[in-house]
Amino acid sequence: MSKNNNKILIIIPTYNEADNIESLIKEIFRNRNDVDILIIDDNSPDGTAEIVEKLEKTYDVINLIKRSAKLGYGSACQEGFNRALKSENYECLITMDADFSHHPKYINEILEGIEKKSIVIGSRYIEGGGTKNWGIHRKILSRGANVYSRFILNISVSDCTSGFRCYRREIIEKIDFNAITSDGYSFLEEMLYICKLQGVSIGEIPIVFENRKYGKSKINKKEIVKAIIKVPMLRVSYSKFLKKCLRSLG
Repeated sequence: MSKNNNKILIIIPTYNEADNIESLIKEIFRNRNDVDILIIDDNSPDGTAEIVEKLEKTYDVINLIKRSAKLGYGSACQEGFNRALKSENYECLITMDADFSHHPKYINEILEGIEKKSIVIGSRYIEGGGTKNWGIHRKILSRGANVYSRFILNISVSDCTSGFRCYRREIIEKIDFNAITSDGYSFLEEMLYICKLQGVSIGEIPIVFENRKYGKSKINKKEIVKAIIKVPMLRVSYSKFLKKCLRSLG
């Protein structure tokens, strides 16, 4: 990682974000000059990784992991967390999207929140939050997905599907990523559910999520169906695991 002693690592999974990634990185630096940035690129055919490689030569706080194929959002985040834990520097790990839907201007507020909570989420669905340039179908889908996840997993979080998050290092250290079963976007709900079962404190700060201007959304019908199926499976699988633990203790 970088030669600096920065305590904050920003993890950004990418796939076909050549139109956004350089501008995003520069905007992050305009808001914070004390962060490292880790890009995990899933073999983007549009040259995203090549742009990051050029930026690496200018900024020693930028690092790139090039993967051989499109392996999924969840697995990219896991790889980023595992890389972060190899360094003793990082105390806070932030995940965010590369398309400006998670604007860097909220990073300071997220980091203020992490002083009191173990996880802080950039939330669209608390007072002050919202979405911009979304169609009615996407609004219904997003709201429905959050109601669905909150109900089934019994999570007291308004925005379970937001990927704009900050985790304290000690939370990530406690998670066995070999046991994680989600490789796509349901990874977000699985992480929250694991943390909820551990009694981790979770906070939210309001953000306005603006629909991307460049490139295509990575959420497709296949990912939506996977998430619908995955959420109840998480409740069942972790319930069985907890019962097994309780039996072994008894």
